[in-house]
Amino acid sequence: MEGRPPQPPPQPPGEPKPPAQAPASTPTSVDPHERIDGLRSWLAQVERKLGLRTYIGAAVGVLALAAAIAAVVLALGAKQDAATEADIQDLREELAGVRETAAEAAQEDVQSITESLADLEDQIGKVESEQRSQGNELSVAQDDIQDLRNQISDLQSGGSTGAAP
Repeated sequence: MEGRPPQPPPQPPGEPKPPAQAPASTPTSVDPHERIDGLRSWLAQVERKLGLRTYIGAAVGVLALAAAIAAVVLALGAKQDAATEADIQDLREELAGVRETAAEAAQEDVQSITESLADLEDQIGKVESEQRSQGNELSVAQDDIQDLRNQISDLQSGGSTGAAP
């Protein structure tokens, strides 16, 4: 670094450039303490940037590690919770058994209801038969009553003509 000549300050825009100067054969008089202070400030700036980058890199690394651990835990949990083919087959067999049991119970219920309906039809037939029988008996009784009325009426009308003087 010591062999480099100091660079001139940048020119503001709009000002004409000064004519190029030939490098001086004699070194410029710069205090070595100023030069060391400049290097120290430059080095401190580099260290701050490097520290910041290191901190950010470490934070990203920790986050990546945490995400990886979470992914592994979730994958293991999903694997433990996943159903195997044997589990699925067991469920299918159990479902088939339940379906058969339900079908048998439904068939028994249908047979029971059918028997109940047949019994009710028989009872209804008996009641209808009894009603017809009672209707016939009622009709006979009404005919008998009518015949008795007619006979009473005949007696009354025959007895009143013969009793008259």
